[in-house]
Amino acid sequence: MQHFTRRETVILTRTSTARLTYLAKTGVVVPIADASDAAPGVYYTWEQILELRAIRHLRRQVSLQMIRKVLAFFEGSGCGALHDKHLVIEDGAIHWVQTRDNLAPQVVQVAARADRHVGQLKLMTLPSLMDFADEVWETARSSKVIDFDSFRRRVVPLRPR
Repeated sequence: MQHFTRRETVILTRTSTARLTYLAKTGVVVPIADASDAAPGVYYTWEQILELRAIRHLRRQVSLQMIRKVLAFFEGSGCGALHDKHLVIEDGAIHWVQTRDNLAPQVVQVAARADRHVGQLKLMTLPSLMDFADEVWETARSSKVIDFDSFRRRVVPLRPR
């Protein structure tokens, strides 16, 4: 099935018909009009279902105006849909975390309340998981409270090195 009726879309996206109407009217997610059937109607694609779910999830934390800014950024940049992006919300700004094969992720600010720094790469560094694991091992080794032999027996099967 490539298309979903409005009723199916309401159920799948856990939204209301009024919300779907509003999003269509404002151009955020516009359904496909189908006049070929005996009973004309509108239909939503699978990608639109995912987009509506992503919008619903984002709406819990940011305004619809901010969501429109994110959608405009992706549309203007030719970056595709919202639903397949990893977004982080921080201090009134929305950042897109782009993962790339064997490279450090890039973080791009895609929307902000004051529209400052939109499109700029953000320098964010996070140590690797192995760095964290090494730090925990060193802390356990140097601790006067933790029995290191007991720690090692409990953790060795979990340690990837």
